[in-house]
Amino acid sequence: LVLRMPDMWRPLTPLKDGFIVDYRVMHTMLNYFLNKVSNALRRARVLVGVPCGMTDVEQRAMMDAVIQAGAREVFLIERPVAAAIGCGAPIFEARGSMVIDIGGGTVDMGIVSLGGIVDSKTIRFGGSDINNALLRYVRECFGVIVSEEIIEDIKHTVGTAMAPLEDAEYAFQGRDMMNGLGRRCVIHQSEVYQVVNDCIAGLLDEVKQMIRSAEPEIVADIMQYGIYLTGGTAQLSGLAERIGGELGVPVHVPDAPETKVVVGLNGASSDLVSLSRFIVNSKNRKGQD
Repeated sequence: LVLRMPDMWRPLTPLKDGFIVDYRVMHTMLNYFLNKVSNALRRARVLVGVPCGMTDVEQRAMMDAVIQAGAREVFLIERPVAAAIGCGAPIFEARGSMVIDIGGGTVDMGIVSLGGIVDSKTIRFGGSDINNALLRYVRECFGVIVSEEIIEDIKHTVGTAMAPLEDAEYAFQGRDMMNGLGRRCVIHQSEVYQVVNDCIAGLLDEVKQMIRSAEPEIVADIMQYGIYLTGGTAQLSGLAERIGGELGVPVHVPDAPETKVVVGLNGASSDLVSLSRFIVNSKNRKGQD
């Protein structure tokens, strides 16, 4: 869509890596969405899934943007917690549940137990980083420029986090960087695997570090019950198997993993009292006066 825009149009991004980077655009976008709901809901409580470890300033910016768009009260919940609720994890039991939510710009991972957060962390990495790496590879190795749609299709069709047993091919059309003409290219799955493998190396190290830092009882729970893998990038072929193989734990990818944070926020909205320890902004939910 962006590549098809007229020159007088300019794409704007209110969020980057889960944080507000353009307050004005964020306010306009929220107003647009809230205007689509009934007046009875416009002054309702709003739950927002946020990255782990937001500063007070970042929390305030998010709250004020939502309140100025029409919400009466805002509750901020870290995304791994929301995803755990959406997956049906036993967050109130004496059992450690680990969730890794991989979105477009961030990985939010955490461990919850007994109605509280044992550990949580946000990594500035996501599906868009894999796309950008593939885009660079295609430009450098094939000398062509392609659209983001083609890169996304390459990732979904032949992208894999496991070394492929058969080297499948993907044919695509690009624009030659030298003469500007169209050119047909073929990329192999083994090439895409190498790009993906380089991208996820840091993610695997971060997951291992979180498990190493946990108490032995929590580690035992994770080893027995596994990890929930959510977010759109959870659907990348072989990613769950790769994480499970590296860690020696089962990894569960639920149906529609990209919706689990939203599903969890919806479920949390009916039980905010029990979930009070998960509310990031528990002392102030109504923004500035």
